[in-house]
Amino acid sequence: ALHLLSAGPHGRGGRSSSCRSTPCLAAMVFENAQDRKDTWLMDDDEVKITYETFEKAQNCGTAIIKKEDHTVGNLVRQQLLNYSDVRFAAYQIPHPLDHRLFVRVQTADDTSTPMTALQRSLEDLHDEFSHLEDEFNKELNSHMQQSSDPFSG
Repeated sequence: ALHLLSAGPHGRGGRSSSCRSTPCLAAMVFENAQDRKDTWLMDDDEVKITYETFEKAQNCGTAIIKKEDHTVGNLVRQQLLNYSDVRFAAYQIPHPLDHRLFVRVQTADDTSTPMTALQRSLEDLHDEFSHLEDEFNKELNSHMQQSSDPFSG
């Protein structure tokens, strides 16, 4: 039986007397928790991205990306929607404990496939983040040359 925190005999918060003899909810949550590295670290034999054609719509498919979250999903979706040849782009995470990201893409015609559009979006995002990293490092180096303490005002 699970026992939650409840009001004491005088209306004050505290543990119920039966919680001392049986496991509390907080203790059970930590016992059942996944190892955090399993949510983002790929195994050697795991494939990062798989692709399935979506038969109910023309020029449509779903990429399943393992061990990614809303951060990547929203970035990829937004990048895909910037392209004129992409008609539809959305992402879904089936469950918070299921570490897969489903990205559905539909292109306007046969000149660009959904997987080609997805690959282009990932390459463009990579280029954008590389540029951002270069600019950050350039500013950091400039600041460090001017000051011995890089975090001073």
